[in-house]
Amino acid sequence: MKNMKIVLASSSPRRKKIMDEIGLGYIVDPANIDEEAVKCKTAEELARTLALSKAETVAKRHKNSIVIGSDLVVSIQNQRIGKPRDKEDAKRILKMLRGKTHQVITAVAVIDTANGKRASGIGVAGITMKNYSDKEIDDYIATGEPMDKGGAYAIQGLGSKLIKSFSGDKEVVVGLPTKLLFKLLKGV
Repeated sequence: MKNMKIVLASSSPRRKKIMDEIGLGYIVDPANIDEEAVKCKTAEELARTLALSKAETVAKRHKNSIVIGSDLVVSIQNQRIGKPRDKEDAKRILKMLRGKTHQVITAVAVIDTANGKRASGIGVAGITMKNYSDKEIDDYIATGEPMDKGGAYAIQGLGSKLIKSFSGDKEVVVGLPTKLLFKLLKGV
């Protein structure tokens, strides 16, 4: 991996922050794929397919590089919950999650464009939401935080107040689990 450029196939501020924290020098080149066009039977399969698609798209543009693609899928009863389209959609999503447990799946794909090797994996976390009120939903939406988040909340932000408990790696919920990333980097 020495002397290889690392390319993050994402413009997510949360993923960039994690990359900064772990000290990997990198550049950003978002894949900009049509995520809604991808259909899969399970949330895990969807996350893995999207992460690979992002990495493959960006890998075509970078020779002698390590390309990292990642995708986060929020799922309740195997139904994908994306980012809210607007405030009403955020309200609908937060009401759907209220008092229930759902899964957050983050897939990571790594491609070494010099040798063609690739590796991918997934991390899964379980989140149980509090039985919060409609007013708490409205107050949270008024902050603007849920508008660009899968599941309409951020565990690392104000949305943490809506969470009763979680199991698994918190970085899975943020969108780039570093333990999984380092394991995959060793595999290419």
